[in-house]
Amino acid sequence: MATATVSDDTFEADVLKSSTPVVVDFWA
Repeated sequence: MATATVSDDTFEADVLKSSTPVVVDFWA
């Protein structure tokens, strides 16, 4: 599984409009 860094600016294109399932892991 590949890891990608997603920012506020790229979230819509990288996650919401992805043609494949996306797992998002939020951590602080």
